[in-house]
Amino acid sequence: MRTVLLSKSDELYLEKCAQEHSFSYGIIVGHQADLTKSIVVHLARNSEEDADLEDLTDVRLGISDINSHALASQWLSASKMCPGSFDVIGIFVASVRPEMANEQSEQFRNAKKLFSDVYDVLLKSNSSFGVYTTDMAQTDYVFLSYSLADKSLLCKNYTYGNGGTFSSMDYRFVEKPFEWIQLECNYDLDDVIPIVDTTRRINIEEQFQNIIVTIRKYLIASEVFLQNEMVEDTMDLQSYIKKKKLKDDKLKETTTNATAAAASSPTSAAASTLHLLSPIDNSNGCVIRASIVMPVKCQLNNPNDIKVREFSGTLRMSGMIFSRIYCNSRNSLADVKRFLRDDVLRSLITRIQVYCDGLTDPHVTNEAVYISEPPRRVFFGLPAECGNCLPCSSVQFSEYLFRGEAPTVAVAQAKQVLDIELDPEAIDLDAEALPDDGNFNHFHADRDAVGDDSRRMSSSMPKRELSRSLYMIGIAVALLVLLASVALHYTMAV
Repeated sequence: MRTVLLSKSDELYLEKCAQEHSFSYGIIVGHQADLTKSIVVHLARNSEEDADLEDLTDVRLGISDINSHALASQWLSASKMCPGSFDVIGIFVASVRPEMANEQSEQFRNAKKLFSDVYDVLLKSNSSFGVYTTDMAQTDYVFLSYSLADKSLLCKNYTYGNGGTFSSMDYRFVEKPFEWIQLECNYDLDDVIPIVDTTRRINIEEQFQNIIVTIRKYLIASEVFLQNEMVEDTMDLQSYIKKKKLKDDKLKETTTNATAAAASSPTSAAASTLHLLSPIDNSNGCVIRASIVMPVKCQLNNPNDIKVREFSGTLRMSGMIFSRIYCNSRNSLADVKRFLRDDVLRSLITRIQVYCDGLTDPHVTNEAVYISEPPRRVFFGLPAECGNCLPCSSVQFSEYLFRGEAPTVAVAQAKQVLDIELDPEAIDLDAEALPDDGNFNHFHADRDAVGDDSRRMSSSMPKRELSRSLYMIGIAVALLVLLASVALHYTMAV
């Protein structure tokens, strides 16, 4: 039986939603610790209900009154903000009515239809929903229904498919705040993809979808290193940290002894330099650095895959995607690698979707040079559950800002989607830098040089208008010569 772990702050939040609005609903953001255990990371009330429902204090409101489109919209928006190790794992409802937490009531039967409607909207409205670096589709979700009348909670597992089914699910409130292990990595983009579309007007959105497919293929074939080391997929994260700590402590002790022995030697300065470059020194001990490597041999394993094709243009991707995820100590290293890959892919998909949503015309001609600057990723933390939480244990979500956009945009999105209050000064804007304008100027200079060569080449050839004028003049001269000949012949004959 699956188990859901909640914190005491989650219970207080459900109680607050029922007290202030009599009836509330929203999404559950969670983390899959293992195959049988999920951790609730955050509960977010849907704020769109304020406009959809006439009177939020009406105790007669129930699950049948929930707007599935509003809930699906919040679901999608929150998924874009989540790191790769988190996801929207279900729906919660909070009410003052006692039957809300009774699985024999009509409200519980309406919940099955709500899940089915929301999932159908998600699949129809977004082609990238549920796209990960693995083929494991998520079909099991959590349903929480809280009743303020007797302060009871109903927890069920919902499985999508064949109309949907509910099954038993255990839940437990945990007194101690959850501890998270933070991992970071940079994924560099420097790829060229051919455009095989032969039409004169090319759809940018369709070509960007080809980028997603290509990068997903690259990520699947990639290898993930932790702290510049290859790691076994079967090991869990906690065991890896203990093993790494023992190894680093031993290396540190050996280095210290070697430095002390060579203190009087002229090479002591070199030994100190080597010590400073040692991997055991980390400015932030809470963070594990990861690297995603795409070996060339993965593309050249089968010579039969090499093909020669004609194409109408190229797409060049240049830049860096910064990834930051949070894992549980019970996660296997295989899960950690998958979370990192998923975070990179999710970030890329979100940037492309946000960028395409702002296009007035998604079509360009195949002769045009089109430069796109997608939004950059910024991070913000969730409010701490308690005042004595370590900075390493707090989790962060992300938002995407275009050049020139203020952090207040991320503040408004966090309030609307995740129901949290943020200080604009607390948003991390330095994880990803803005593109250097010098690169664009250099590109424009190269393009202008090519254009000048083209103009010089075309000016040395006869223009179409000039050729037509010369042709007409030639005909006129020929007619004049003909008339003069006829007149001369007539004169001589007389």
